[in-house]
Formats: sequence, structure tokens, C-alpha cells
Amino acid sequence: MNKPNFFIVGAPKCGTTALCQYLDEHPNIFISTPKEPHYFANDFPKMRHVSELSEYIELFNDADESCTAIGEGSVWNLYSDVAVENIMDFDKDAKIIVMLRNPVDLVYSMHSQHQITLDENQIDFIKAWDLQNERANGNSLPPKCREPKLLQYSAFGKLGDQIERLFSTVPKSQVHIIIFDDFSKDTKSSYEAVLKFLEVPLYDKQEFPRVNENKSHKNMILAFFTQSPPRWLVRFAFSIKKLFRIENLGILEKIRVINRSTKPRTKLDNDFRSKLADYFKSDISKLSKLIERDLNHWK
Repeated sequence: MNKPNFFIVGAPKCGTTALCQYLDEHPNIFISTPKEPHYFANDFPKMRHVSELSEYIELFNDADESCTAIGEGSVWNLYSDVAVENIMDFDKDAKIIVMLRNPVDLVYSMHSQHQITLDENQIDFIKAWDLQNERANGNSLPPKCREPKLLQYSAFGKLGDQIERLFSTVPKSQVHIIIFDDFSKDTKSSYEAVLKFLEVPLYDKQEFPRVNENKSHKNMILAFFTQSPPRWLVRFAFSIKKLFRIENLGILEKIRVINRSTKPRTKLDNDFRSKLADYFKSDISKLSKLIERDLNHWK
């Protein structure tokens, strides 16, 4: 039985998708499909790809004997109140990888991603930020939002609080932290540091293509259909796969890709950016102390 022994727990929009893709190319590393099963985040039930341990373990069945590092990248595990603790109950020796980013950029980028997944229906980020209290009380929630806590931008942007909770559960020696700025500036060095942490041989990788760039939907009606397909269609697809023993049809995903366009994100309003920098200032100071890295230039 293959069991995961390392976990990229977040944060979202910090380069985790790219890192997982790069690691998956290594002959001694296996990354689950899907990358983000979120099995351990049982406080986010609608985010979980699987809910039974046996189903979760099956995600790693294809890892062969050469794979000494077996992992996954559920990016909301860091924000979850219970996921990291559940991971340590599963494997007390688990290695934890965390990717962190300036929280101002993180929450703004996540707002765009939420629109892609239809968790967010407020196009204006400033209005979405101002809606947080109302949404926390169960009001003005987008009809397709999977978990209301995902729209609490001020909460999941507080990385200091999340790292503090992480360190209260996991020994620091089992945690490897990557700052997104470093990852972007020198991806190769960041990648090789992860290989060392996972105790796998260095791999001669020279190309690190950009992954998961900012996207938008071309057609919202099509987006609603493909992001949240009707149950009858899901059941029909499952029946076809079972009948003909097809591993994955992938039709909806192909349509999703066709319906998306890549474009630069509009620059955040300077005054509002300053407001967010002030809001996260104390949490950034906390994070700086926790990881012993001066991050007070983030603004």
C-alpha cells in the first residue's frame, strides 16, 4: 500500500501548482491525481475529492517502487482548522511544504481564481472585500460557492496566524517553507532545495515553464455548465466510464480549457492596496518572526 509522506499544504496562488508539476517529473517523486484531494480538510466538506480513507489511499496506487517521495498538494489545508492536525495523526513523520506570498497579492489573485471556479460572483474585488462580514453571516453568498470561508479574504490572507498554528502541530524540522518571491526569481534553486528536503537525488531539470497564469471565462453560461455540471450528466459519465472501463473521459475539462482565456490581472487600486498592506502589517510581522525572515517590505 502506497501512502503519501509529504504534503504541500498551501497557500493557494503561491506557486503550488507549478511546484507539483515540476516535482511530478522527477523519477523518484509521485504526485496524486487530482493534485488537491483535500481529504484531511473535513471542515471544508465540499472541497474534498474523496471522503473515505480507502479512496484517498487509492489516489497513490500508481506510485511504483522507485517513488520514495509520495505526495499531494491540497492548498487549503494550511487555512483549514483541522487538516494539518489530521495529517499528523495520519503520519507523525510527514514532511510539510508551505509556499507563502505577500498577502495583498495573494488575496487579490485568489479573488480572480474564485471567479474561475464560480465560488465568487462579485467582479469588483473591493466590493468583495467589503462583503466579508455579510457573507460570514450567510448573506450575499454566490450560488455556486462551495465553502463560504473561502470568501473570507482577510482570514486566509493572515499567513502568520496559519503558520503559528502549523508550528504548534508540526516540528519545524519537518517543515520546508518557500517564499513565492524566491521561487519566481530563482525557480531552479527553490526546486532543488525541495528535492534536498524530500531526500531524493538531484534531477537535471533546466526548464521551468509558467503554470496557472491568470485566467477568465469567455462564456459565463458555458462556465456555469462545465464548472458545476448537472447531476444527471455526472451520473451518465460515470456509467459510461464504468461500462466501457474508461479511466477518464475528460470532456468537461477540455471544454473548460477552451472556454478560458489567459490575460494579465488589472492592477489593484493603489489606495486600496495601501489599505490592505496596513491591514496585514501586524500579521506579516508575526510571520517574519516565526520563519526568521524579514518580510516587512511586503506592501
